[in-house]
Amino acid sequence: MPVKPLAALTLLPLLAAGCANTGAGGEPADGRPALAASLSGLTAGNYTFTRSDGTAGAVHLPDSSSISRQYGPSVLRTGSAFYLRYKIHGEAYDAWRQLIEKHAAGADPQELRTARQVMDSLDGKHWVRADEKRLHQAADAEDQSGMENLPAAPDAAAPDVTGAAGLAGAVVSAQLDGRTITGTLDATQVDPQLGLFTNDPFYFYGPRAKQLPFRATIDDKGRLSTITVTLPGALQAPASADPVPSDAPTEAAEPPVTITVSHYGDTPPQTAPAGARELDPAAYEMLTNDVD
Repeated sequence: MPVKPLAALTLLPLLAAGCANTGAGGEPADGRPALAASLSGLTAGNYTFTRSDGTAGAVHLPDSSSISRQYGPSVLRTGSAFYLRYKIHGEAYDAWRQLIEKHAAGADPQELRTARQVMDSLDGKHWVRADEKRLHQAADAEDQSGMENLPAAPDAAAPDVTGAAGLAGAVVSAQLDGRTITGTLDATQVDPQLGLFTNDPFYFYGPRAKQLPFRATIDDKGRLSTITVTLPGALQAPASADPVPSDAPTEAAEPPVTITVSHYGDTPPQTAPAGARELDPAAYEMLTNDVD
């Protein structure tokens, strides 16, 4: 049956979309340009995100941002003000409280009051206004301080705090199919400071670390919506070193790493947490010795 003119016009966008995702010889189009272009929404500096490790955040440059973590310090920046939410001593928090109360009878009243106030403020539930420079100094003074994991501040030079750009920069191969990009990436090329993988992926996963499968989706404006990296199981006896990998068997596959980004351009400014108190000066020394 011949195709009517109107029907032919209706088919044109579908045909064009099919051609756009097909390379020479009918092969899938290279997905790397589309993946790189999808980061433009992050570069604009206004977005909301979540990560599978429990990290979530909202960025509204140039004036504010917030990054909350399930484990470790959460921060909120608005204007020149900096706020911290953190559970000092982590899993040992209750033990430290008990230790303080155990020695309360013979303690200096002012020092006891200060210690209790710091523990109340840094319980992982309350926000406190803090001096960011002094927190960084606490991290510098002790290389295992919990403040060493203070989330980076997004700015015009580095607006992406999701880690997605780090993953995109490690892509080895990628194919584009509609709004989906699939391929592989090299985890050994991802900055460990992003906290997405273990510090030494090759050591734990062997050669598989250099060919991790990923799947990314983009929205109708070409911006990144999600990127998921499938992880293998760790070696049962981690001892892998490039170019001589371990031949040890592996554990069951680990949960995937997923980053989800949304609300491009309409993420509201972050506001100061209600009721936030000023962090007591004595807390900075305690944070220096807060070895995680």
